[in-house]
Amino acid sequence: MKNPEKLARNITEMVANDSFKFFQTKDFVEMSNLKSFEQTEQDRIFNEIVVSGLALAILMFETLGKITEDERLKQYYMESKTETESRYGNWLKELGSEPEFADSWKPLIRMRTDQYQKDYKKYKKEFDDRAKKNPWIFIVAIGGYDHITRGKGKPKDPLFLHFLHWTHQTAEKITNFIV
Repeated sequence: MKNPEKLARNITEMVANDSFKFFQTKDFVEMSNLKSFEQTEQDRIFNEIVVSGLALAILMFETLGKITEDERLKQYYMESKTETESRYGNWLKELGSEPEFADSWKPLIRMRTDQYQKDYKKYKKEFDDRAKKNPWIFIVAIGGYDHITRGKGKPKDPLFLHFLHWTHQTAEKITNFIV
């Protein structure tokens, strides 16, 4: 078992790097019409991708903590969750970001995580068996897509499927860090 702080660091850096790669892909740029937006909006969209990946990790840790009977593991998952909530902002500070910008990340991550938990409670009856294995993939993909598009997404939008695929891959990578 890895140290929760090290695990959070590894997951956070993976999510940030993968978010940037995804954000720069030709498919994402075209599907999101990214080049038509000003830099501030492009930055916001990138930030939503990062927040989605981090919220996914936090929700996975919470779930693992709830389903295990082993008290030591339960504690490990809760510590990993707590570290992941703070890690991105701390990393940004280490990289030289302004403290007020870096400090804004933890509340944003918590807000998105809380929102996705509420969404799960609201929609869990609608999940098929496949989605029940890790419902957070679908909840985060739907919520993240909604934030990326500022609620203007359309049914059957290829961008949603592209983001869902990224979210699924991210969940697999997080799982690989945990096991």
